[in-house]
Amino acid sequence: MGLRDKDITINIIYDGKEYGLKTYSGEYRSLMVLIYDNIYTEDFGQCKGMGRCGTCLIELLENAAGLSASDRNEETTIKKMGMAGLTVRLACQIPVNASLDGILIRIIHELS
Repeated sequence: MGLRDKDITINIIYDGKEYGLKTYSGEYRSLMVLIYDNIYTEDFGQCKGMGRCGTCLIELLENAAGLSASDRNEETTIKKMGMAGLTVRLACQIPVNASLDGILIRIIHELS
């Protein structure tokens, strides 16, 4: 029996469909990589996690209170995109850990 943390369920809405992804702490380095590996998302994560391109923009819908705070680089990228606000984040800047269990997010793939 392995020594891993309990399973984490992350609920993701993409293109009108909801996905329930199961993982555990440390399996993926970021939420962006988890999404990239499990859901076909066109043009998602183009800078591969550097926090520069903004293509992994997500909206936090439910159960996001325990997430780590965003850093200055993430905030700058989000502001450049005109999406500043408390409910949007870059998935590449969110580590996969127990604080994501039960979270509901929406992938923002088209900016109006």
